[in-house]
Amino acid sequence: MCGIVRPAVSIAIPTYNRAEKLRRAVQSVLAQTHEDLEVVISDNASTDGTAELLSDLAAADERVRVVRQPVNRGMVANLDAVARLAEGDHVMLLSDDDWLAPRCVERTLEVLRAAPDRAGALGRVAYMRDGAEAPSGQPVALEQADGAGRVRGYFAAVHADHGNTWMYALVPQQVVRSLPPMRNVLGFDWLHVAALAFHGPIAMVDETLIFRELGGTSESTARNVRASGLPTTHAKAPHLVIAREVLADIGWRSPVYVPLGTTHRLALASACATSIPRRNARHVLFHLAPAAVQRRWHARA
Repeated sequence: MCGIVRPAVSIAIPTYNRAEKLRRAVQSVLAQTHEDLEVVISDNASTDGTAELLSDLAAADERVRVVRQPVNRGMVANLDAVARLAEGDHVMLLSDDDWLAPRCVERTLEVLRAAPDRAGALGRVAYMRDGAEAPSGQPVALEQADGAGRVRGYFAAVHADHGNTWMYALVPQQVVRSLPPMRNVLGFDWLHVAALAFHGPIAMVDETLIFRELGGTSESTARNVRASGLPTTHAKAPHLVIAREVLADIGWRSPVYVPLGTTHRLALASACATSIPRRNARHVLFHLAPAAVQRRWHARA
């Protein structure tokens, strides 16, 4: 990347067959008031005009870096890949159909530089449909004193947010690299944000900094399941599927939560997992859990 060795910020955009929306996303990054940045785009083997568009954008601005995947790796693998391709000191993910307010990078970077212990910063979000803002919930700050408290706070708040906007926080690169790879499961973004919140506080800027287009994979669970290549049955009880993944990830699978120890991990996992289903599914989760975990639940009771 000519003229830039290590930019302050990388905006990482995964894309697939979205040429008509992608230009807007990239241009919103290049128009940022904070100019020391790169935009790195991972094209997941698109078959429309995406390759030609990206070639033109890269030729017009040296801050644009394009990686073309030789085959379609799937939505989640491409998202994880582009985050790890970022070379900036701070990294922000951006969907190819969303766009940033001009001061997004400037404002979130200010917040992170003011408190280096923070794991992320993001602003308010405007959800757009047909050019008009749609009413919606907002992400909240996760600044509880301890990691487990922030994770509980996240799961208490995530239901109100269309598409889990915490995913699009500006994050220090070392934090991005320390998190486990995103796995192709329903709720992968919930697992990712929970791990991020456990790592450190996530701050909110009281200013609209990101615009999200309703109607993409984030709006429909069935569409999300198809895009990820997951079993179609997952769309029938998505909250239960996500709850099972949360239980396993926090309880025993992810290395992020090792510092808690076995007992505290299981307590946090069960609290977060049983907060997810719209109906009280504690008994269902119990029967889905491995026998060893059931025995620990009985022992605590």
